[in-house]
Amino acid sequence: MTNRKSAGLLALALVACCLAGQVSAKEPKYQPFKSRVEAVWDNIFNGLLAPPANFVGISQTTHMGRTAQQGTLVLGPPNEVFIFPGEGSVTLTAANGETLTFKYVGFLSPLTGEGIGTFKFTSGTGRFANAKGDGTFYALIDTSLPANQPMIVTLDGRISY
Repeated sequence: MTNRKSAGLLALALVACCLAGQVSAKEPKYQPFKSRVEAVWDNIFNGLLAPPANFVGISQTTHMGRTAQQGTLVLGPPNEVFIFPGEGSVTLTAANGETLTFKYVGFLSPLTGEGIGTFKFTSGTGRFANAKGDGTFYALIDTSLPANQPMIVTLDGRISY
């Protein structure tokens, strides 16, 4: 009887180990994701007045190297301290043609040109077809110009692909 109990416990332990391995295999393995973007907005306030506002730029991005970027922004009405909520999307294109797209939400201070918020990967192509991940961003935009407003952005997050 003791051998049967031992064999049963051993079988149960093996099943539990196998199931635990399957669960952990489904969890994505995240790696750091960082990017520094230099871009130009058509006019960021188009995001409120004639949405969306659009930008194009270049970046140095982990896992992708030098990329082209393009993005959009729709702004909401400002709050009581003149901070605009906003949301949009960005597509990064690597030199080999692979793409990575994320959506973002955040806040813009038109007085300082600072934007902060979060992003989440939504799609991609090539090795980024099943990308998952998220992070934060900080942007500094020259809002004093009426058009062709330069912007520097840093992205700091995590990615699994």
